[in-house]
Amino acid sequence: MRLKREGHLDGAIIAIEAVLGRHSSHPPALAQLADIQLRRGRLEEAAEALDRAEAEGGTVSYTARLRGDLAYRRRQWADAARSYQDADILGDRFAWTLVQLGRARLRLGDVDGARGAAARAVERDGSSAPAWVLLGDVERRQGQLEEAEARYATAHERAPADQWAYAKLVEVRLLRLPPQRREREIAVLLKTGGRENPHLAGVLARLRSEQGDDEQAAEVWRDRARSHGDFYARKMHGFALRRAGRLDEAASVLGQCVLEDPNDLVLFRTYLHLQHKRGKLDELRRTLEDLLPLAGSRRGAVYGELRKLPAAASESGDDAVGPGREPASHAGPGREAASGRGGPDTQ
Repeated sequence: MRLKREGHLDGAIIAIEAVLGRHSSHPPALAQLADIQLRRGRLEEAAEALDRAEAEGGTVSYTARLRGDLAYRRRQWADAARSYQDADILGDRFAWTLVQLGRARLRLGDVDGARGAAARAVERDGSSAPAWVLLGDVERRQGQLEEAEARYATAHERAPADQWAYAKLVEVRLLRLPPQRREREIAVLLKTGGRENPHLAGVLARLRSEQGDDEQAAEVWRDRARSHGDFYARKMHGFALRRAGRLDEAASVLGQCVLEDPNDLVLFRTYLHLQHKRGKLDELRRTLEDLLPLAGSRRGAVYGELRKLPAAASESGDDAVGPGREPASHAGPGREAASGRGGPDTQ
């Protein structure tokens, strides 16, 4: 537990496996293993450990919450909401579980359900900045920017060091400004350290996109990815490049992201469409082949897309170089893909 709290996940895995070496059917150890694998981004391994934990010890509040976390990471919002609800019913008393329940409901378009979960989270822990941020998100979804600002301000007051709460507060304040003044404020923030807060950089990039300046948005996302190394920024950089018409660069960035997160359906479909639009089907085929051993539960879908492609053929200007790969003449016998994620995909 201490190793997990301190972020030493590899050491935590070794300690848990030592316990399981002595007691292979130990439900608490299996649940801890699932939790650690989730934190490492190993969703299939987490699901396997969680199934074993519940098979041996039944569903308890902790395993229900973990199942909610797993579904949330897979963007299965209905399953996530159901699991977080189960955790609450089974006795979970963490405000965070209610926040996640509210977020899943908001993703499903259930604004009233999200508001109810957020209100309960605030009642459970009035100092919880994420709970106040969720209340602000609900107000913003309904177009109530003044009320949203008040909720985000409370979140910032409760946790001044919380960069996400501060970024949400800045965003809603910018949205309430007239367009010309908003542009000046964004420019000032970009010049005065706004990029030091990764979430604020994301806010500024999104506002640039809303203004139709995807070139500038791509630069902000690129800088954030370089400074903070998070997966979300790299993915959004690729999307901004695509909207800006820089398709070759977008394909390279998004192809690598697909290999890192096979469960992101929007990312996967966007990359497929982009490669078909570019006519780079051999490049697409190689990416899908690299993705197969990484795809886990989505292996069948990836294989289905591979079968739809015509027989391999030489493409003009495409010398067998896919995202993150060397030309065939320089590639070794094994193919490796980057693994792991570097940041929250909850923005």
